[in-house]
Amino acid sequence: MMGSMNTESIGNSTQKIVYEFARAATLEGWWSWALLIGSLAVLLFLCVRLYRRDVAELSPVMRRTLILLRLATIAALVFFFFDLHRRSERMMTRSSEVVVLVDTSQSMSLSVGAMSATETRSDRAARLLGNSGLLDKLEKEHLVSVYSFAQNSEPKLLENRRADSESATVRELDAKASEDLAGASLAAQLGALLVGLGLLLCIVSLLVGAAGKSGLIPWAIASSALSLFLGIVLLGSIYAVNTNRSLAELLGTDSGSPTTEDTERSSDIDEPSPIEPSPIEQSPMEQSPIDGATEPIRVVDWAQAVAAAGTESRIGDAIRNVLTDHDPSTLSGIVVVSDGQNNGGAGTATAIAAARRSQVALYPLGLGSSDAPLNVRVVDLDAPRRVYPGDKFAITAMLQASGPNSVEVEVQLLDTLDDEPADVSSSDLNNAAENLGEVIDSQRVRINSDGTLAAIRFEIEPESVGRRRLAIRVIAPENDQNRRDDVRTARYEVVAKKLRVLAVAGGPTREYRFIRNLMFRDKSIEFDVWLQTGMPGMSQDADKVLTEFPSDPESLFEYDSIIMFDPDWTAISAESIDLVDRWISQQAGGLILIAGPVYHPQWTRMRTDPRINRISGFYPVNLTTRGALLGGGRQGGENPWPLEFTPEARRAEFLWIADDPAESFDIWEKFGGVFDFVGVKSPKPGAKVYAHFSDPTTEIGGSLPVYLASHFYGAGRVYFQGSGEMWRLRGESDAYFDSYYTKLVRWVSEGRLLRDSTRGVLLIDSSRAMIGETIAIRAILTDDQFEPLDVPEVAAKLLAPSGRIDDVKLLPLKGEPRPGTYGGQFIAREAGNYEIRVTLGDALDEQVLQQSVQVRLPTIELERPRRNDDELQQLADMTGGIYTAIDSETSDESVVSTLTSTLKPQPQTTVLPGTPDLDFNRRRNVVLMWLIATLLTMEWVTRRLHRLA
Repeated sequence: MMGSMNTESIGNSTQKIVYEFARAATLEGWWSWALLIGSLAVLLFLCVRLYRRDVAELSPVMRRTLILLRLATIAALVFFFFDLHRRSERMMTRSSEVVVLVDTSQSMSLSVGAMSATETRSDRAARLLGNSGLLDKLEKEHLVSVYSFAQNSEPKLLENRRADSESATVRELDAKASEDLAGASLAAQLGALLVGLGLLLCIVSLLVGAAGKSGLIPWAIASSALSLFLGIVLLGSIYAVNTNRSLAELLGTDSGSPTTEDTERSSDIDEPSPIEPSPIEQSPMEQSPIDGATEPIRVVDWAQAVAAAGTESRIGDAIRNVLTDHDPSTLSGIVVVSDGQNNGGAGTATAIAAARRSQVALYPLGLGSSDAPLNVRVVDLDAPRRVYPGDKFAITAMLQASGPNSVEVEVQLLDTLDDEPADVSSSDLNNAAENLGEVIDSQRVRINSDGTLAAIRFEIEPESVGRRRLAIRVIAPENDQNRRDDVRTARYEVVAKKLRVLAVAGGPTREYRFIRNLMFRDKSIEFDVWLQTGMPGMSQDADKVLTEFPSDPESLFEYDSIIMFDPDWTAISAESIDLVDRWISQQAGGLILIAGPVYHPQWTRMRTDPRINRISGFYPVNLTTRGALLGGGRQGGENPWPLEFTPEARRAEFLWIADDPAESFDIWEKFGGVFDFVGVKSPKPGAKVYAHFSDPTTEIGGSLPVYLASHFYGAGRVYFQGSGEMWRLRGESDAYFDSYYTKLVRWVSEGRLLRDSTRGVLLIDSSRAMIGETIAIRAILTDDQFEPLDVPEVAAKLLAPSGRIDDVKLLPLKGEPRPGTYGGQFIAREAGNYEIRVTLGDALDEQVLQQSVQVRLPTIELERPRRNDDELQQLADMTGGIYTAIDSETSDESVVSTLTSTLKPQPQTTVLPGTPDLDFNRRRNVVLMWLIATLLTMEWVTRRLHRLA
């Protein structure tokens, strides 16, 4: 049997105080209740009958008083028999949830509409999430979690929103608690007054009897009994119910201190601290919004948070992970913002099946265009950044067409000096040849209209020296829907001077001999050697044979790069090592360090030599100093191990030993590998690791040994190779070995080749990138007095392929060997050619440093640029959701209205029964004993005064 209950809200739970008779729950069957009620009726009948006969001679008031005292005692005993309990019952309400999944694959960088001039799909998604008020409206009825998904199997949590109502709840609870305490204190004081009045009337009745006024005694005793009964019941009830307050506190005679229960309750509902917006660097699904302890996360910049960077789109995996990590019973729906092109991971069929089992509806928002207007565009242009006069090089362009049928078009190659920006925004590009340059070659090609890519290749032999710009232009049909994407440009530089390279070898190793022959045959390279173990007068295939390391700046600074094959550093003086430091950090020299088994272990163990710290500083890795056996290196290995390349290697052009990156790394995978490596503790901060030695038995601390790495050292670059075994690549083809080292030497020498200003050099970590990648910028600058520049920041301009100009701040880099070194970065968000410019000096002596980056989309993200309406519609139809196609003319208001009207809240409530309150039981028994004792005592005294048995 349940009595009255009080309710109290705490966060997402409602606490109910339930009063119930425990004995009543044990009485089963009608006969138990009939027997109990019958017994009570007989007991009451006998009690009244016997008392009426026993007190027949007393006054009516006294007769009724004695009978009521006995009946009240029986009622108290019956109350005790039924065993009133109190317990707290908590009703946990889990809020309704809505999950928003945002596609951040690189196809989201394409246009929303059929024309590429419209905003990109990722920009539209950012506008919908950040400016439309969609999340604010959903937040009023649901917990909202926003995830991004791309090539990873698990989506990344960007933002989760929850109603911040706990502080208001705390204030309401505090006010309610104050009101309840005030009311309880008033009732307790009233009960105490009634008890005091009853005791006073008892004394008055004795005085009246002593005065001989017997007619007033019955009324005084009856009033005293009634007052005591009401006072004890009222005061005892308040005392039993308020177990967190002492009797003195209830009566207001003691302010008291918080009890343990108060402390626990206040800690449970403590007001949360304000939530500050934070950047989005959470690992995938690492925080689940259904966990009450999760702190809300807010996105500051939606454009950056949903930037199109992923190489795949895994819609099916993202939906399945959300269904796994969220409670389907409270999940009102999943909103999927995507173009519908699922090209990785599990298919959408498995996601649909999981959503149907969980009874969760999917609400796709389709971005992009499902139409196929006739359009031919140049998707990508691949050209070298630097070439030499007379060296024929290849240019490859990727073309794509859409429309009802395949089209045949003329593709032109144009070339001109890079003396002014290319204007590709003209409405009639066919008549803009004077701006794009001279047409030097053309081909006709047929392109399928199903979105597949078609490659076209040109070859050009440069003659004039300097910076040049080439362009690929498509002469599109007259009804082509977008003329802006018919042209793509790229910059390259024709370098006239020969590359000066110095080779320093501790011995005539195979690596040294093959590279020496390669460099000596290259007409664009002037190659000198110093074989440290060579004899005077020996013959070497080189332009000059040195007998010692260059000891003066004039001799050393004429070299663009130095290749060192396991050198004996102890044979180089400290002054010359200081010159090497200046040559790299100030003169932008490029140093290639190829480790070996002879001298490398010797000099790394020479801890007392002051030259060692300077030498170790050149390396992009932290080297071990205990030899191969203890230091983790390997000498004389029995089996070759392939190189395990990192994602950074895919961007390193010197590793592209074939015509394209994909073919290059297929060759590297076939490469048998290397036997040895030197001990490396770890890469240095800021270093780029390209490959590890893949033998799992060499793993130390969870990491494989670094085999290929590089870093900037001031204005120059230093490259590290773990052993001199790349000659084994000749087993696949001599051309691959030649390509690797030729590109590597030119890459590390890039800073020297780009020194077209006396005020400094501008470098980037990669000249080619994918959409979404971060490009690091590095500038080594001097002031007008040719001293290292010392300013808080340097402003750079970033020219995007679309013509937009952004500002990039370059800030001083700490820990660099040379002052005046600044760094910054930007994210490539569009396909095409980016240009970075830094302007130094005033109008009379203005110098411009510039670099360019060619950004492209991966093939898998370009093959199907259309919005996949069929796939998105199926997601909605099979799960009970609604599909909304967002075209360029679709308003945000209509999208928000559709979602907010269809996503109905579905919170879930769970009842958690509590245990009986032992403090209440103890106080209840005390009050009942007090009441029964008082009633029996008063009845006994009254009977004795009237000389009853």
